[in-house]
Amino acid sequence: MEVRDHPFAQRLLASLRSGVVAVDSSGALAALNAEAQRILGCPTGPPAASLGLPCSVALAPQPAVAELLMSALDGRDGPTRNELPLEAEPGSEGRTIGFTLLPVGASPGASNGAALLFRDLTRYERRDEQERLRERLAALGQMAAGLAHEIRNPLASMEVLVGLLKRRLGRRPEELALLAELKGELRTLADTVTASLEFVRPVEPLRGRVDPVELLEESLALARARVAFSGAIERDYAENVPALFADGEQLRTVVTNLIVNALEAMAGSASRAGHVLRLGLRTVPAADASVPAPARCADDRAPCVRPPPQLVISVSDTGAGVHEELRERIFYPFFTTKERGSGVGLANAQKVVACHGGSIELASAAGAGARFSVWLPTSSEDSTCP
Repeated sequence: MEVRDHPFAQRLLASLRSGVVAVDSSGALAALNAEAQRILGCPTGPPAASLGLPCSVALAPQPAVAELLMSALDGRDGPTRNELPLEAEPGSEGRTIGFTLLPVGASPGASNGAALLFRDLTRYERRDEQERLRERLAALGQMAAGLAHEIRNPLASMEVLVGLLKRRLGRRPEELALLAELKGELRTLADTVTASLEFVRPVEPLRGRVDPVELLEESLALARARVAFSGAIERDYAENVPALFADGEQLRTVVTNLIVNALEAMAGSASRAGHVLRLGLRTVPAADASVPAPARCADDRAPCVRPPPQLVISVSDTGAGVHEELRERIFYPFFTTKERGSGVGLANAQKVVACHGGSIELASAAGAGARFSVWLPTSSEDSTCP
């Protein structure tokens, strides 16, 4: 009997924070909840509308999941607890699920169906990656601070010497042109040193109420003042997004730099026609965005308080994208693909967002553009900077 025949079972499945998929002995879908529908990328609409369809049809976006369920029906030995990478469209973020596969039997040895219970592990894996990255950035920052102090004094002396040479050379245009070029290179080096010191300086957010829509619109105006853009701009803002308790100036700098990077990526691509900048705002429930509630409730006697939902700000472009071998390094300080870039913009953005208790993620494929997503908690509690 299908779940749609039992209203209580429907409500139970709808309230679960884990994905649930079940098939009957014929391989037809017998249960599907909204969380499973979301994670697996099944067609939108009421989950009950898919019940009764063959498993391979209902779960067409994820054939590996359908194969798992059918293997349990066939009696084939397979993993009952494991992790499984899901199929992802080109340029979109991949997902990994942790699952438990349960045969459903009417009696011992008789298979009456199979059920798959799973959670999206992607956010937890990325949180671990973000933590490892922050540790590496902290070590690099300490090294950069030491080098910057050692370099600054000789740089100041060289700029003084360039000024003295300029006065002694008088009216010798060729030599003066070389000196001007030397002075420009010294200034570039000094700017890099200053940027490195700025990167290692502790971030102290001055928190207040920040309207996310105003934040995005102001950042867009600032970015367009810096980079000319004649393409289309698309906005996908969810309704009634909550305000942030954050440092508006710091976050405005982060989002402005992300938009500037997106505009520059499209300006530098082979074809400038038809480019689109996409800005997005959405909220993600706590179950999808943070540590599961049981992990925060070790003491059964204490009330279980779910972590707050997360606000996701996304900036997408239709430029050349980021090559796979560069994605891990793109948040490293002093790494840049720009001819005159300092390489600290994204590293600083990562640091500011981390100090607000959030993270930045990149989804990209070569030739398919890039999407940066800034995840920020909607809690009003202060976060501790790493």
